[in-house]
Amino acid sequence: MSESYSPERFVIPSGLYQTAFLSQRDLGLQVPINFVTQPGVSFTKACFPNSKYEDDSSGNCLSVLLAEGFRRFEIDLYWDQGRLVWSFCPVAIPPSASLALPSSTTTLNFSSWTSSTLTSASAATVSSPVQIGARQATSGTLISSSATFQSSLSYSIEASSLGNADPTISATPDSSNEPLFSIGPYICSSSINLSTFTNQLLSFIETTQTTTGAHLLYVIINIHAAAADSAPSSPAPQPSTLPLSEDLLGSLFSQGLSKYIYTPSNLLSERADVNGSWFTVPEIYRPGTEYYSTTKTEYGIVYTQDGWPTESYVEILGGKRLLLGFGSVDPQMASYNFTGDSSVIFPTGYLQDFRAGVTASSSGQVTNGCLFSNGTNNLSQVNSSWVTFANLPDFDYATTPSQDLSPTVELTSNLTNCGISPILNITLLNATAYDNYIPYQNYSYSTIWSWAPGEPRNYSSNDASSESIFRCATSHNGDWAVSDCSQKYYASCRANGQPYNWTITTYPIAYSDASQACTSPYIFSAPRTALENSYLTQAIYSSHRDYDSNGVLVDFNSLAVAGCWTTGGATANCPYDNVDMYDVYKKETVLVPLVAVIIVLLLTIMTVFVKVAGNRKSRRRTRNRNNGFVYEGIPS
Repeated sequence: MSESYSPERFVIPSGLYQTAFLSQRDLGLQVPINFVTQPGVSFTKACFPNSKYEDDSSGNCLSVLLAEGFRRFEIDLYWDQGRLVWSFCPVAIPPSASLALPSSTTTLNFSSWTSSTLTSASAATVSSPVQIGARQATSGTLISSSATFQSSLSYSIEASSLGNADPTISATPDSSNEPLFSIGPYICSSSINLSTFTNQLLSFIETTQTTTGAHLLYVIINIHAAAADSAPSSPAPQPSTLPLSEDLLGSLFSQGLSKYIYTPSNLLSERADVNGSWFTVPEIYRPGTEYYSTTKTEYGIVYTQDGWPTESYVEILGGKRLLLGFGSVDPQMASYNFTGDSSVIFPTGYLQDFRAGVTASSSGQVTNGCLFSNGTNNLSQVNSSWVTFANLPDFDYATTPSQDLSPTVELTSNLTNCGISPILNITLLNATAYDNYIPYQNYSYSTIWSWAPGEPRNYSSNDASSESIFRCATSHNGDWAVSDCSQKYYASCRANGQPYNWTITTYPIAYSDASQACTSPYIFSAPRTALENSYLTQAIYSSHRDYDSNGVLVDFNSLAVAGCWTTGGATANCPYDNVDMYDVYKKETVLVPLVAVIIVLLLTIMTVFVKVAGNRKSRRRTRNRNNGFVYEGIPS
């Protein structure tokens, strides 16, 4: 696996999609991270569909998934006790095999082969253009996957060698000169271990550690015992040797990533005193108190048992980018030392809560299990904390090259609108994300719940004043579009402290005055999550006020800087140092945790103080002392 994040340029989302993802990140910065939906993917299904576990192509595959906006990753790790490593290969590779690799001068007698169906010269195409009633696949149609993709693979194993009744081990040269081992149904490189995955995560985080590029990542770890090489298709045996402290997953992830990991220890210490943690920062970084309960001790300390911080607190203030959690655990690994990882990796079920009872129609409409309810907007009855969902057992997912992708994309969008983080646990169109990135891109884009396809448009005109007034967002039954700020529309109002309680103003008004039209306890606002947007859409339908389909104003504008979308009314400033957001990815600002900035500032002030004091002391005979040096600390 390539250890650096290096996606092809054509894989990286275009400007509109970058803006859409950034808009949703910024809108949700005051919402606790457990209530924000994120697209997820099984690394195994997206990158190892044909039981071939090879370094370079899987590294490229991970780069594609990261670039396309996937934020939650489920990985399957296998403890190979013979080599004492965590591997992505489901079968143990004998230590003797990995030590006795053929030299570059060895003549290898292997059968030549062609690429598998995943890298067929004629790539799969989506059937006739499909209207996506949800969000951002494209402007009305799915992105075509009819282009031809060239795989980097150049060798294969004949089908007979994959299904031998008597397992054999043979080495096959890989395109990167790293041999592949064929063991029963599996083809693996000996180096496809956890370290290559963590190194690429580190590369991605360092590459995107900017104010506009940073997003939180979540990795759910399923742990297994590797099957014996003598019986690769049989259940794995009980390991006689389990990982020691240096091989525990928490220790391995911490190597190089420790400063970026938000840990259970961080959460526990912050929960123990919210006034000393989450509420010591400016209001824009605080989690809304309506999302969790608090208790005050007899000593006046306020704590919570169910609260989570916001992404702005974790990422912008703390510089953290990664949360780790355990998923499923094989019975053979039940004696693993989970206590040794408890300070770094969250327990099973902490970062995900699989939604039960979800059903959907064949077209992807969710018919049961949606967290959006017409009967209530009470947050306590609409608990979407960490809710995820993977596969419907009877749904016809697009797993073959000729299948229509639109039902899968429609289902993904509808799950998102229901407040559920969708997890892709299939191989789309029978191709890895590297061999054919387009269906995976469509999947990720379908989780955009805010901007409509083709939005936010950049209005340009010979009349500069005309361009400057097309800087406000309106919701058209849930899909947002750029509109004229000077025109009058009905406006969206949310009840203070009630994220799902929305109403529409009784009369149209221009954006600059919209806050005046919302009556207490309602305030002019914009949805911050997909579920909030669904409740606003319901309010628009119920009000019957958008009868002319001109849209309803939401509190989101780019009046300060073109392309820099922000909340806070007409006088809000762009939070990105007043850069031109249409050129933002050429001018990104490195993300420095606010805590570090404060420390540097304090050290600077202290240095100046010492120097001034020293100068005054040395010049005591020639200068009069005065009591003028004022030092202000950080408010507590």
